[in-house]
Amino acid sequence: MSTLGLFTRFAAKILDFDHTALPEQQFAMIQDTLASKTFEIKGKEAQELLNCLKRKHIVNSITVRRLNEGIVLSSSGNGNAESQNGTDLMNFAAKSFSGTDLITMRSDREWIMLLPWQDSLYIVKANSTLSGIELKALAREIESILRRKRLS
Repeated sequence: MSTLGLFTRFAAKILDFDHTALPEQQFAMIQDTLASKTFEIKGKEAQELLNCLKRKHIVNSITVRRLNEGIVLSSSGNGNAESQNGTDLMNFAAKSFSGTDLITMRSDREWIMLLPWQDSLYIVKANSTLSGIELKALAREIESILRRKRLS
């Protein structure tokens, strides 16, 4: 056995960290919350729908920018500025790093996640980070609702 392997096993036992384990406490909290509440996605305007989805997915804000059309849908009041900053950041990341499909950043108060999906940019802010799979599921749900309601 190599010295590095021995040190890694020793550190894992002493520091009690394991990067392969799922965050069971977070999953339990989300499952409890979703089991006790039913979320009905209703509303005639995109703003109402985004607010319902914000509560359902336990996030602070959702902003969607249609890249081709320039349309911005936002659950917060500053969607235009937020989406412009997000677009600039995604363009910078695409030029600097090949194959960028998700950007996750930490600000003083919350996590900011940028996901380009189809012809839109999704900007999600939350108290904890969401995985790429969760963000894509949120994007699919928003697209499905907007198509069904013919809002976008």
